[in-house]
This record gives sequence, C-alpha cells and structure tokens, in this order.
Amino acid sequence: MIRSFRSPQKYVQGPGVFATQLQEVKKLGNEGLLVTDDFVWQLVGNKIAQDLEQLGMKVHVLLVAELDLAKWTKSSGLEVIIGLGGGRVMDVAKTLANKMQARCAILPTSAATDAPTSSISVIYDEQGYFVGYDHYQFNPDLVLVDSQVIFDAPGKFLVQGIADGLCTYIEASTVAKWEKEDSKPTIAALTLAKACCDTLFKQGKQALQDQQTGLLSQAFEDVIEANILLSGLGFENGGLSIAHAFHNALLGDPSLQVTASHGEIVGIGLLLQLVLERQTDRSSYQDFMLDLGLPEKLSQLGVFLTKSQKERLAEEILAAKHKGNPFDPKITKDELMEALTGIME
Repeated sequence: MIRSFRSPQKYVQGPGVFATQLQEVKKLGNEGLLVTDDFVWQLVGNKIAQDLEQLGMKVHVLLVAELDLAKWTKSSGLEVIIGLGGGRVMDVAKTLANKMQARCAILPTSAATDAPTSSISVIYDEQGYFVGYDHYQFNPDLVLVDSQVIFDAPGKFLVQGIADGLCTYIEASTVAKWEKEDSKPTIAALTLAKACCDTLFKQGKQALQDQQTGLLSQAFEDVIEANILLSGLGFENGGLSIAHAFHNALLGDPSLQVTASHGEIVGIGLLLQLVLERQTDRSSYQDFMLDLGLPEKLSQLGVFLTKSQKERLAEEILAAKHKGNPFDPKITKDELMEALTGIME
C-alpha cells in the first residue's frame, strides 16, 4: 500500500505577522504579483505592498474585479504570486501560480475556510455555480496568517470556518473506512483531523466569546489554527465524503440559487452524513452547531427542495462516491431522500 501526505512548505501564524514576517514572502522572489480585492486592498493590501517594496521586492497589483488571467499568465519576470484575501482571491492566486510556474504565498484575511493550505482551486461557471476543482502539483509555498487581522474580521467568518473544520475528522474517518486500500489516509492525516475536531469542540465557544469581549486569546489562536492548518491538512490528506458531496451537489444545481457560505452548507451536510451513518454522537455536533448559531435546516438558508430537486440531489451525492467522495456503498437513494427530507424544514 502506498501512502502520501502533502502540505505547504511553511505556515506562520500570529498577531501582526503581516507587518513583521513579510521577509518570508520576500524569500520566495524579487518580483511579485499581489492578488487581492478592493476592500482588502484598502484594509491592509496597500500597506503590505509598500512594506514589500521596502524589503526590495517589486510588486504588481491585481484586483480580482479586474481579472485578466491571460494578461498576467503572459507576464515575464514574476517569481511569486501573493493571494491576500478570501476564497476567490486564493483560488485566483493558486491558478496563476500554477499557470506561471511561480512560487505562491497565501495571506488569508479570515478563518472562514481551510482553503489557504491546499493545492486546490474551486471552479465556478460564469453564473457562479459550482463546477469542480482544479488540482495542482504543489501546495502554496507559504501560508502567512495574521491573527489580529482575523480577530478584527466579523465573528461569522470564524463560525463558518468552525463548521467546515467540524467535517474534517468525520469525513476522513469515513474515507479511511471505505476508500480502496491503496488510497487510504495516513496516520498523520487522521491524527491532524482528530486534533482539529477536538480543538474546535474544546475552544470554539470560548474563542467566539473572547472575540466579542475584545480579547485575542490562546483559545482564539487555537481555533484559527484548527480552522486553517489542521482542517486544511486533514481534509486534503484525509479526504472528503458526504458532507462535501452534499455541498457540491447543492451549489451545482442552478435552479436552487444557493447563496449561503461554504461553512454553512457543509455544516448541514455534516448533519446529513451523521444521520446516514447512524453516528451516535450526532446530537453533540448538532447542539454545538446550534450554540454557535449555525443553521441545521435548508430552510434556514432559504432553500426549499421540490421532489424532483431532492431526487436530483440524492443522485448527485450517490454519484460522488465514485468521483472522490467515498462512503458506505450500502447507502441507497431512498435513504438519502429520507435524510434530505429530515434536513429541509
């Protein structure tokens, strides 16, 4: 049996690292492209660009609203792509780094997802509906996480990241059970995924309370690490199952016009998976999510499934077990339809 594990070359986290650790970005090259959006540019991007210039790096700036991939992929001299912002920015930065064979630094401004560490970009169509993933040969060279910037972001982003992180161990455990023998997760992947889950249950509520009272605490730092690093390494090396298959199927159906966040959707997908797998600790996950203010029903996301939509969703989820989201092959379409009914209203 062949086992594999992948990760970024370096992960740095702490308050103020966007000011004190930019030399880590400079080590990757002398000329870079800073990919960000208008809001983040005004918030921290302009200062980071100036500081990198002072370190001796020539910095170009690309705002994702003005995205022209063809223009930049033809550019010469760019040694490093810097993604500063959220999911869309990170996807674009990874795509450009891959196409240009450049180094890649990811600087997330929230802990809403575990995307910063991964070698994956999400693909959407022109209308914004989920299509699939681009997989790259390498993970980002550097992930630089400024916990003060994340602390200053709205608490809802941290909650969304907790929901995403809660899926990591449940899905990795399912993959370990049902994936074919030569693709099972490493001990390291399962250990990190378990540490992610344990940290979120132990520290999640405290981290949110501390943020509300203005205290950048150890609990908050631990939850950032769980949301980004532990969950990121856990999902990429442990694998995904029903919760993310549900997310992809839901966002892949244009008729539903789903606008909820990734974390909110996979959180409901996690509850769906726990029901289908008859997990005895389902109530502890559900109670914890309710305490955090996360939705548990599709109706809370403004999604109401018709019978045909529910049937199509069940078929898409079933098909996913042959496309990289393994789970118990004994789960039937009827069982999925019943479980989907249970999370509707």
